[in-house]
Amino acid sequence: MLTSNLIRVSTGMIFRQVTGQLCGRSSWLHTMLEVDGTRGVKKRSAEPPLGGSDFKKYVDVYRHLLLLNEKNNLATTLKNIQELLSFTEKVFSSHAVAEVFLYFCLQGSATAWVIQNELNIPEATIYRALKRLRSMGIVLPALKASKVKHSKGGPRPTVWALEGSTTEEVARALRLHYQMLSPKFLVAEKAAQTILDEYITKRNVDEISYREIIIQVKELRIPFRTPDIADLAATYLNEKGIKVWR
Repeated sequence: MLTSNLIRVSTGMIFRQVTGQLCGRSSWLHTMLEVDGTRGVKKRSAEPPLGGSDFKKYVDVYRHLLLLNEKNNLATTLKNIQELLSFTEKVFSSHAVAEVFLYFCLQGSATAWVIQNELNIPEATIYRALKRLRSMGIVLPALKASKVKHSKGGPRPTVWALEGSTTEEVARALRLHYQMLSPKFLVAEKAAQTILDEYITKRNVDEISYREIIIQVKELRIPFRTPDIADLAATYLNEKGIKVWR
């Protein structure tokens, strides 16, 4: 139901529902909002006039909102939709902010580095968009990511998330962040999954010592420093609910 709580800008839930149920990553919503890989905004003169099937797409969105709001009377529904339109105007007045917002609606959580690579947007633009979304209460810092070895100085990267995002979404964003930083993480993830399948599951246990992880990684003959892979593998196993004793 589209209540005042759901309409709050800090949740983004209505957009997530519409994005998930009516569209998807490559659907008409991205075309409608002109969010694509090139980030180019088409000239208005080049666009065909609205009408017919174009209007039907927008009508479908409102019909969906009404279905979500069916337990309310029409006056309450109208008020909620007006609040939603006001919120939409604030977000979509900036193309970059709109892109970043839609990415969060689809993924739930992300780091600036992930968004920069996924959307091909300059770093400075990403941070301005995140600052704007945070000031509106749409995204919040979920956790600080550990810095990889040999990285430059500066603060630890922040994993940002919509309010109400799941722990799985935050964990997925963190994994993607590490994957995009170093190929070691992908190797470590595969090593951890092998340990999970061949060691932990077969023994029917839910814990492992860090020393045992070191032994298992060495046996896999991975072409990276064993401690580096073991550290990342331990993090992966922790996320899977496995207790790692150090």
